[in-house]
Amino acid sequence: MSRRTSGLEKELITAAVMDELLLNIIPIDPPPDLRSKILDRIRSLSAQEGVLTTRHAEGWKTLAPGIEVKLLCVDLLANTKSFLIRAEPGVSMPGHGHQGDEECLVLEGEFSMGDLTLRAGDFHHASKGVIHPVSTTRTGVLVHIRSHLQDYPGI
Repeated sequence: MSRRTSGLEKELITAAVMDELLLNIIPIDPPPDLRSKILDRIRSLSAQEGVLTTRHAEGWKTLAPGIEVKLLCVDLLANTKSFLIRAEPGVSMPGHGHQGDEECLVLEGEFSMGDLTLRAGDFHHASKGVIHPVSTTRTGVLVHIRSHLQDYPGI
């Protein structure tokens, strides 16, 4: 009568061969964006359908010296995107026009566009075609913006 063995009892590679294989592995550096791709994938697998959560410290990128931006959401049906802009004290942003309506809510600090100064809690709406003058901040500022997808290229 023959004895059956489970897969655990059967050694496919001897310990000596495994040691030799492991000693001869040439280490390689993973691609620089691998960690963020893995974390994004984990979040997408664990995310509830129809729900998007963005953590405070994640996703910021430099738009220009002293200005950081974080994309929050893209709504292809509405042709809009929502994002945060964070600017250090003394920074200016160039004037710009709008392909669609823009909503801006100041979360922290203040900034000025020409004679208009917006402070924390202030809401500003600009319709399609409106051109904003140069924006400056003395205090630094954090704003939430919802704009047309074509506005603010690079975000």
